[in-house]
Formats: sequence, structure tokens, C-alpha cells
Amino acid sequence: MSPSDGLDVMDDLDTQRWERLLVWLRDKHGMDTAALHIEPRTVPGAGRGLFATKDIPPSSILFEIPSGALMNAATVLPLYPQIKEGQLSGTQLVSLHLLLHKPSGDADSPDPTFGPYITTLPRDFSSHPLTWLVNRQRKKEDSWSRYLLDHVPPSAWQAISKLEKRFWKDWDAVANIVVRPLGLTPYALHNMSQGGNLAILTQSTRPELRNARTFERETLLSDYLWAWLNVNTRCIFYRIRQNRSDPDNFTLCPILDFANHGTERTHIFPVVESEIWGTTGQRTPAGRKKAKADAFAFYGPSDITVSQGRELLLKYGAHSNRFLFSEYGFVTRFRPSDISSGSFEGEVDVQEFVEDMIEKAGPIKEVIKFTLEDSGYWGDWTLHSAPRPAHPSWRLITALRLLCALERYSAPTFETRTAINAWTDVTNGVGHTISSVNERRWRQRLLEICEAIRERAQSSNINKSQSGPSWVAWMAENVRILWREELEVAEAVTASVRAGEEF
Repeated sequence: MSPSDGLDVMDDLDTQRWERLLVWLRDKHGMDTAALHIEPRTVPGAGRGLFATKDIPPSSILFEIPSGALMNAATVLPLYPQIKEGQLSGTQLVSLHLLLHKPSGDADSPDPTFGPYITTLPRDFSSHPLTWLVNRQRKKEDSWSRYLLDHVPPSAWQAISKLEKRFWKDWDAVANIVVRPLGLTPYALHNMSQGGNLAILTQSTRPELRNARTFERETLLSDYLWAWLNVNTRCIFYRIRQNRSDPDNFTLCPILDFANHGTERTHIFPVVESEIWGTTGQRTPAGRKKAKADAFAFYGPSDITVSQGRELLLKYGAHSNRFLFSEYGFVTRFRPSDISSGSFEGEVDVQEFVEDMIEKAGPIKEVIKFTLEDSGYWGDWTLHSAPRPAHPSWRLITALRLLCALERYSAPTFETRTAINAWTDVTNGVGHTISSVNERRWRQRLLEICEAIRERAQSSNINKSQSGPSWVAWMAENVRILWREELEVAEAVTASVRAGEEF
């Protein structure tokens, strides 16, 4: 999903799928496909991308997707009357639908509702880190994914592990809906022969599910992983709930999910409706907005003309490479001088280093942890290369100040209370520093963290001659980039500290 140089036309099969998608959007949903001046093309190293077929003037509508062609909780839930409102989350619900209508091999999805759209979705997520970790849990990992998973930076590992927990939670909920064998958990599906509630499976367009009398849990799980990753890597914010922050406010969108990620400029701007609801909507049928009648519109940039042949990029968000790697399976690449110059926003998560320092503070560590948690400053401790000077996050500075103020004490005393009050004043902007001694100490601790990161990154050794499928070498390079980013950001922050930069 990340862009790279070079492009070519798609193969005949993908071209046919694109053409059938347009026919479906036009004939079933009334979309004006004749006004579409973009098309997908193959981008080496990045799969597919969207390209302009003619010059597109500033502020032009690129495409408008009818609401009925979008896949989200509002459009999918009515297809399953046996599922109650709120019984499944939006992610679980849309993933379930994809599971039930997954295409077989190179065939089209026979789903009568979203088939032409499902057919255009990626068929394989072997290169995604979540696939590696789930297959490890299932004892089905291959040697390539095992090697790469064992060599990712610890911070990336933690991010993948968090994603895995979300996946298993969603799988547990969906498995309980698909088959509810009496007295068995979803993890016992492979031991079950008959007796489950098969109502959901009878709606599948896959004969092996619709007519099944026995179930292979592992096959069902593999297919759900494919479905879940399609949702997680392709969803975009789309308002269907009264509460704007509700996690169900997303959709899968035809055409849009051909777009690759752009780091600096985005050419595709979704028109998100303004805040017109309250924020206390309950999770009831009344709390769910009905499928919109209006189309979901996407505009081009307002300041430039998108020239013919130009790839139109969509910025997925201001995310770190660690996030992009764990959630989407790619990283943003950068030149050797980009981090030191501040032109690339490198980021390093230092959670494990700070936790280790707190743990070594002895009995006072509980006071340090409680104070940080109670004040909302526990975790999310990071280093950044941009904007210049390279710097620690405010949350990291705050945590290190408290650690250095308390670590010399063995138990809570009047002095520790005084130190915490001084720390609170600085945190709230009442004071500038706790003391000059404290400032020197936390900056020294920061240097220790940077040195530990540097040493660890320098000792990483990713084999450049990895054999295997085509994705292996590409993902090995992505892992190397994660390590290089940690090294260069740590060195840049070290340089800032030694130069006496104020943060």
C-alpha cells in the first residue's frame, strides 16, 4: 500500500475486475462512472495505485461513491436480521460478511450485495506482520515470517501484539455468532461435528460453508484473518453514529482502497460531514444512523492540477513507521540524511526503557508509577527527529523529571511529597523546572536511553539474502528501515542534548 517508482497497466484479470466494479457501481447504484477520470495501475513494490487519466483541475470531484455501495455497519447489519443491534462491532460485522463471501482462488465473489467490490480486494496477506504472529500462535508459521518476526524491533513487536489482541477479541465474538455449540467455546470449533446454530452460515455464498456439516476451525480462522485484515487496512472514517468517536464510524469504500499512502502530499480529500449531531447517542437502533442517501464524495487538491498519469495518493494519517508497519504492513522509506536534517519525522517508542528505569528505582517505584498514572502521564514516551531540534516528547520529559526527583528515596516521606508537588507545578506550567540538578539528571537519563537504543540497533543484523516469496525481501528491508530509524533518531536526540538544546 505504499508508493514506489515505476508503474504499469494491471493484468487482464485485475482489469476485468475493475471494469465489473464500475458496471456494478453504475447499474446497481447509479454512479456516474463516465465522469471518472482515474484508473488503477500496477505500482511495483506497492501493489496497485490510482492514476489520473487526464489533467484534473484544482478542487475537482474525483469520484462520488453511492452510500449503498459502501460496506459498513449501517449497510451490512440489515443483511443479518438474526444479529441484534450492538451484538457485533462494525469491524466484527463487516469482517463476518467478508468471511461468508470470500472469493475462491481467482474467482469472483458471488455475494449478491457487494460481490463486485469484494472481488477487487486483496486475496493474500502473507506479508502482513499480524499474519506472522497469528500463524505463530497456530503453530503454522513458515521460516521466512519466523525470521522476520524474531528480528523486528521490540517496539514494533509490542505494536503487533496489541493488534493481535484486537484480532483475537473480534474473532472470539464472531466465532460465537457463527457457531454456538452447546457448552463449547469458539476455540473448540474444530472438535465439533453437529449441533451448532448454523443460521449465519446458511447465508454464505461459499458452498463449503453453506452446506457444511462439520467445521474446520483452522480454515475458518484463516479466512477470518483475511477478512479482518481487509477491514483493518482499508477502512476510512465515515459517520454512522451520533457519537463522533464511536469506533463504528468507518466504511470500506470502492475505488478509494486502490489508493496508496502518501507521506507529504495527499491528492484525495474525503468530504466528511460537519458536526450536526450530539455526542451522547446510545448504542441502540436509534443511535445508529441509517445508511446515508448521499454519496461519499472525494475531491482533488485545491491548490494544484493533478496532471495526467500522476498517481493520486491518500495520506493515511500522521502515523509513525512503527504504526504503519504493524497496522498496514509497510513503512515510509527515507534517505540517509532525512532524519538528521529533520526532513523526516522519525519516531522511537521508549516505553520499555523508561519502565526498566522505574523498576530499578526500588520501593519508590510504586509511588512513581501511581503518580504518573494518576496524572495521565504513564506511557506514550517517544523520541522525535522533527520538528528540529530532535527531541524527547513532553510526556517523556515529564516522566523522567519525576523519576529523577524520586529515585533516591526508599519510601514515601514529606520530602517525596514536596518533590511531587514541585513536579506537579512544572507539569501544570506553574513552574519552569524542579531544580537545576533535576534538569541535569533527566537529561543524563535521556542520553542513557539513546545510547541503549543506539547499541541495540547497531547489533541488529537482518539477512539481506532472504530467499522465499517475493514479499520476503521487501519486508526484510522494511524491518531494516525500522532499525535504522531507531538508530538515527537516537543519534539525533543525543546530538540535541549534547548541544544544550532546550526542549
